Amino acid sequence: MNQFVYSMTLLFVGCSDYNLFEKQPGGDAELQPLLVVEPSPLDAGIVCESALEETSYTIEVQNQGQGPLEISALEIEGWILLNNPCPIEVSTMESIGLSVRPTDTGEEGVLTIYSNDPNQDIWQVPLSGQLDRAPELEITSPITGDILEGETLFGALVSDDVDPTEFLMVQWKSNQDGVFSTGEAFADGTVATTWSGYQSSGHHNIEVSVVDSCSNVTRETVTICQQRSYDVNALDVNTWNFEGNASWDVLNNWVQLTPAQPWQVGTAFSTGQEVPAGWIDIEFDFYIGDGNGADGFSITALDVDRMNTFLGGTGCGIGYGGDAPCTDGPALPGWSIEVDTYHNPTYDPTAEDHLMFTFDGDADDPAAWAVLPEMEDTGWHTMAVRVQKPHVEVSIDGVTYIDQDIPGFYDFDAYIGFTAGTGDYTNR
Repeated sequence: MNQFVYSMTLLFVGCSDYNLFEKQPGGDAELQPLLVVEPSPLDAGIVCESALEETSYTIEVQNQGQGPLEISALEIEGWILLNNPCPIEVSTMESIGLSVRPTDTGEEGVLTIYSNDPNQDIWQVPLSGQLDRAPELEITSPITGDILEGETLFGALVSDDVDPTEFLMVQWKSNQDGVFSTGEAFADGTVATTWSGYQSSGHHNIEVSVVDSCSNVTRETVTICQQRSYDVNALDVNTWNFEGNASWDVLNNWVQLTPAQPWQVGTAFSTGQEVPAGWIDIEFDFYIGDGNGADGFSITALDVDRMNTFLGGTGCGIGYGGDAPCTDGPALPGWSIEVDTYHNPTYDPTAEDHLMFTFDGDADDPAAWAVLPEMEDTGWHTMAVRVQKPHVEVSIDGVTYIDQDIPGFYDFDAYIGFTAGTGDYTNR
């Protein structure tokens, strides 16, 4: 019995000597984190420039070890890190997501992760992607300032850093009439479309836009003027405003501004379309005669935003003027080009028949003028006016009398029309 007890005592002591209750290899003292990053490297492929602000890519940082993973810091170069939770501890078999985005420079980048992984405490993730930029666009025709008549071929050149040019979609749009052409470019990068000439007359901002497969868009704009043309035999009199003594002569199909009677004034303005006063190209025939020599007529661009009336003054006002003692006014705002056949001493620049360009109906303050041959010869004359501000060109019967830049030109929308006036002396 005593021997058995002794044996039990030895067994107990022996177990204590071998430390049965101490931690064995693989216990908590040796638990280590294991950093795993996916994807690494990150290749974003094609990155659309148009969607860059809404674009992000996720890099997953995992702890596949047995101990806690401590992420102490993150650094990024070339790209943008959208979230930075550091410092942070990641439990075993857990992960966190890091969002990154390329910049608009398109350069490559690198994300550096600092951790307590004893085998790889610094992990670098290369970041790459091809930035698909917006296409390049050049409008070759028309060019700003062109005045168009009838059917005209428009053209452009396009290219893209990723897409073949024949996959690029091109749209042509007018601020007056909306979209008038849509189609793909040719393989050589050229684009062509036809402007029919039936669009609204007057000023147009022509916007060309080209879009690639990434929805990146490039836009360019030119400003042109679509000529308004009339066949006198089909003139729509309902689109004209007649004031004073002016009237439409149904028998002869012409506008009479004044009869050959004293102190008459008449105007006729086309009110169907406002046009830019700085871009005018017009040709017409006129007749002065049947009286005893006064006063003349004008072509006037009437400022629609400042106008109060269509009718200016008699006498030297010639139906448009008013800012002079030789007329009863009122002055019409805008610009006027008069053919003056009567000499008003101290007010006219010459005693001879003359052309005169004025602003805002200031009939005795010419911005430009030129001497004319006899105009009241009871014959028809052809007059052409071309305005591309600040340049003004005026010819009569094929002879150019004014061809110069005129200081002070300002932008305004206008009704184009004709005015005339008589005084003590008369003409039709």
